[in-house]
Amino acid sequence: MKVSINILFIYIAVLMLVVRCQISNRNSKMKKIDMKETLAKLDQLMVQLHQMNAPDCEDLDEIVTINEKMRRMIENVRSVTAFDDLVNSFDQNNHKMNFSVSNDGNFGVFSWHSKMDCLGIHIKNIALYKTDGRIVASSLYGEPMAYYKITSMNLNKHKTIYLLKGSSSIKASDSILKTYTITNGDLVESRISLQ
Repeated sequence: MKVSINILFIYIAVLMLVVRCQISNRNSKMKKIDMKETLAKLDQLMVQLHQMNAPDCEDLDEIVTINEKMRRMIENVRSVTAFDDLVNSFDQNNHKMNFSVSNDGNFGVFSWHSKMDCLGIHIKNIALYKTDGRIVASSLYGEPMAYYKITSMNLNKHKTIYLLKGSSSIKASDSILKTYTITNGDLVESRISLQ
């Protein structure tokens, strides 16, 4: 009787291990699909946003809600694998928003027209960057900018500076260059001495 109970416990333990491995494999396969789904959902939200009336803050509650959904979806990218999948899945010609990625693949910025002009926020952007084996999301404060090019430059062995080229309007004609570094895991706007 004791032997059969031990065999039963061993059988249950092996069965639980097999089920756990199958779930883990299925979840890792789903992560690749999730980034494509995330981009498709962001595109759907962009279509909804473009259908809203922005003059005089007419549909402001709905516009703010859509922008917040988009922000949460982007900030939900938490793992390096998910970020890399996002970078590989994104095609600027097939999506309704801008996603610029640095040449080293460690820093990216989503930019879109928010339709919140009446609040002084006509462009929204969210940065995603790699630090300490994880992804951190950060808003880029200051004048709203649509970023369309990010260049990384190694200043030394331990410090990389990111040059973000963007525009305060949807047109790229009024280009502005901003610089950022990642210091102690935080995104910090930097200044470059041209001497």
